[in-house]
Amino acid sequence: MSTELSRLSELAKADTTTRFLSLAHLLTPAALMAAFEGLRKDASAGVDEVTYREYEQNVWGNIATLHHRLVSHQYRAQPLRRVYIPKEDGKERPISVPALEDKIVQKATVTVLNAIYEQDFLPCSYGFRPRLSPHDALGAIDRVICRGPIAYVLEADIQGYFDAIVRDQLMAFVERRIGDSSVLRLIQKWIHIGVIEDGRLLATETGTGQGQVISPLLANI
Repeated sequence: MSTELSRLSELAKADTTTRFLSLAHLLTPAALMAAFEGLRKDASAGVDEVTYREYEQNVWGNIATLHHRLVSHQYRAQPLRRVYIPKEDGKERPISVPALEDKIVQKATVTVLNAIYEQDFLPCSYGFRPRLSPHDALGAIDRVICRGPIAYVLEADIQGYFDAIVRDQLMAFVERRIGDSSVLRLIQKWIHIGVIEDGRLLATETGTGQGQVISPLLANI
């Protein structure tokens, strides 16, 4: 973690009411490059049809252009591409695939926001957390069960959670910690962007597309 991100974490941990007003400057070309390098190389392309390998051929030029669009407020998020993957119960799960550059900016933004929100999330929360995995959750369950008498185990699931999130409430939660208008505008772009399905652009009233890099963090918030 960079010195600036470490400082963010220290401030967030010291005071849970601190609002961070200046974050967008951390979305540097180096941060965007690190985000690009952290993407899956074999991931499906979005509506832009640009693959990791194609973007990589002129990556520094592409990153420089992307950064310029960000700082000059010319960056525009592209609609998501809707695909469906089968679930264990025979139904299908809708997945929203972002364009490659949207993945890059989202991943860089998540890195910055994680420095703050990792100080807020509870230690018993394991989903979509950096350096935590289902194996860590299983280990925690094992330790709890072995420590004393356990009478019940409760399993619950919020059906269609990503698609059902109320956006106004989500943004109200985000704004408790984040006061940088540029970052807030980016998040608003990503959650309100439409979905391309069967060649048609569909608008959605709720949720944050499952498949977007930013969505797991927003869901945890």
